[in-house]
Amino acid sequence: MDVRAIVLIGGAKGDAARAQESIGGMALAYLDVLGLPVVERVQRRLQSFGVSCITFISDAPCDGGPFAHAIDFAPSMPHLHAEAEQLWQVAEETFIKYAEDGADLVVALRIGPYVEADYEALVQHHLDHHCAVTMAVDGESQPLDLFVLSASARADAAALFRNRMERMRRECAPFYVKGYLNRLETSADLRRMAVDGLLAKNAVRPEGAEIKPGIWSGAGARIHRKARVIAPAFIGAHAKVRASALITRGSVIEHHADVDCGTVVENSSVLPFTRIGAGLDVMHSVVGFHRLAHLRQSVEVEIADEKLVGMVPLTPLSRLAGSTAALFAFLPIQIYRSLVASSQRTSAAKCPESPEPIQAVLEAPVVEVPATGAEASEFPSHLAVARRYGDE
Repeated sequence: MDVRAIVLIGGAKGDAARAQESIGGMALAYLDVLGLPVVERVQRRLQSFGVSCITFISDAPCDGGPFAHAIDFAPSMPHLHAEAEQLWQVAEETFIKYAEDGADLVVALRIGPYVEADYEALVQHHLDHHCAVTMAVDGESQPLDLFVLSASARADAAALFRNRMERMRRECAPFYVKGYLNRLETSADLRRMAVDGLLAKNAVRPEGAEIKPGIWSGAGARIHRKARVIAPAFIGAHAKVRASALITRGSVIEHHADVDCGTVVENSSVLPFTRIGAGLDVMHSVVGFHRLAHLRQSVEVEIADEKLVGMVPLTPLSRLAGSTAALFAFLPIQIYRSLVASSQRTSAAKCPESPEPIQAVLEAPVVEVPATGAEASEFPSHLAVARRYGDE
């Protein structure tokens, strides 16, 4: 049986819902969860059930292009862009093309929700009930934006897409999904999906090697020997965790992210290409694209200061240029320090004799000045005492 799929990315009902399903203008479907984008995990699951051809149709803003282009779409899985209402028109045209090419069934789903459905059982349910369109629902009979359509039911498909998957032309027995479900509407849902993956509550497995029990590291990840990573945790491909940083309580550092020296990341997710500044505490949050979403307070703020939350260059050439510039800025400082240290050692070795005998200095009377006012306290007024947080 020839089963094909149409995967819609976006298509949320209303501007508010569309804004919810993104972070900093980036669609959640294109963002990584434990090393792989959500859309690529959907693709792999469909392939594992024998779906021969998949078409991805997105209305995500062009700003999400670098993330969409980084996904390894196979030639048999085209990725189309359509604005607003055109999304549904392109979906209908794709369905007609599949039907003309000889497909038997078409799976239509929207991300939106991330659903680990048993597609084999879904198709069998559709065939057993002789449906034109079968809708998947959760345990409370709420729709999941997941359907199976018979290729011969063109009128039913047209009605479904023209009504934005909200209404069907003919009712049929719904299919109840028993697998993992995440509505994936907010950054909190993205964070929960990652934590559930670390705890093996879903099929989202970390994309990397388990370097220690409960700690996964992606290809090219760099963890400083003085940094601490406490299980469970995930460090994505080419990410950097610098000296004295602490990653703990199920935290996730996605690919090409950079956690600077002394920063604590606790129960949080750091999104791809995000740089976290030095000496910070990031707790119960999702951070990325100059934004921080605090999950407990349900507050999202924009951070303009690059020293706090910045972006790593998206292209390899830009990253190489930045690393080279940093190296050349670093070398003169090291050369200067070496010269100064060498000069100090030479001066100490050739220190001239004191013009005044040491014995005379030791025997000189000591003049005591009575302490008054501020000077009578534990520390004199001219003495500044500094304590750096976390350096006991």
